[in-house]
Parts: sequence; structure tokens; C-alpha cells
Amino acid sequence: MSTKRTRKGRPEGLAGLLPEAARALGFEEELRFARTMGAFGDLLREVAPHLAPVGHLVAIERGRLIVEAKNPAAAQELHLRGAELARAFSERPGGERSIGLTVRIANPGNEQD
Repeated sequence: MSTKRTRKGRPEGLAGLLPEAARALGFEEELRFARTMGAFGDLLREVAPHLAPVGHLVAIERGRLIVEAKNPAAAQELHLRGAELARAFSERPGGERSIGLTVRIANPGNEQD
């Protein structure tokens, strides 16, 4: 006798279940922001690959992207390219409308790898 279950109907992908599960658990906003962070990371990898490992999106406040840089040199370049990055992020699928970019340097004890 077989112990395998037969599927009825079409199988759902995990990506389709995550938003529903996040909503049920009260994590819908966190999931949305995680996807937004991923879209910003993808943008950095495309337009400035050298900045992707040293800069990441930490928040969006009043339409401004808040980006944390691991060092002063990366912070300066992110600042100088802020208008370009904000415009590209606004037009990107998965991105959000943004009016600018604010850069801060990460605290050494608070870095994320």
C-alpha cells in the first residue's frame, strides 16, 4: 500500500503563499519592505556594482531613501549619485517613488554583512 498523497488541483509556489502567510501573521509590511530592499540592492548591482556590498537601504521616510554605507568613501559616492539612484529606483519594478537619497555611515557595531 502506498503512503504517498496525490495532489488535487494545481500546486502553489512558495512565492504565492508568502504574502498570504505574512498577512495572516501580521508581517505584510515587513515582507513588502524586504522586497523593496532587494529591489534597491539589485539596482546598485546594476548601476554601481562596487557599491552593492557597502551600501544598503534601511528605510524610506517621507519619500526619501535612507541608505547606510559601511565607509565614508562609499557614503560620499552614494551621496553624489543620490539623484540618479532615486530616479532609477522610482522607475524600477519593485521600487518606490522617491524624491531623494539620504546617506549615513553605519556604526561599526551595527553593520550587516
